[in-house]
Amino acid sequence: MNIIKTSIFLTALMASHNLVLADIYKSVNDEGVVEYSDQPREGAEKIKVKNPQSIKLPKGADVFTSENSDTSTDSEATYQRVTITQPANDSAFNSGNGLVSVSSEVNPSLQAGHSMQLVMDGTPYNSNTSGSFGLSNVDRGTHQLQVNIIDNTGKTLISSDITTFTLHRPQAPRITPRAN
Repeated sequence: MNIIKTSIFLTALMASHNLVLADIYKSVNDEGVVEYSDQPREGAEKIKVKNPQSIKLPKGADVFTSENSDTSTDSEATYQRVTITQPANDSAFNSGNGLVSVSSEVNPSLQAGHSMQLVMDGTPYNSNTSGSFGLSNVDRGTHQLQVNIIDNTGKTLISSDITTFTLHRPQAPRITPRAN
């Protein structure tokens, strides 16, 4: 289990810095727990990382669409607006388990063959016809939401404004293993 946590930590640490210039240091604290950092410490060992994994996230402009896009057809003209009603824009709230409820409305009502698709942080999630979505295990931090009305081919017809929220999750205290 510690190997998995260490691998995840190292991957996150490397992704958060310029990989060409970032150095990783390994040290052991007073309680005997191995720690990794991008800052050198007394007694720390510099680690060489060979071929670090990296991912390329989509740009927001590639996933988020503007409500005023210049692609008008007869079916698009029927929708006046899509609104995210929950969570409120620029809100901050606690969720210990990372559950976030998202509600949205469309005016006029959704047409047959169309659905509402949730996009969070540039990643499209499931779509449905109710406009209510439940997200689980959302990481703490600030996130962006948008709801798109899509037709049966997946084409975006209209989009809501982007809603930003900050999720607070308590962090469990770190329990240091004890030697017997």
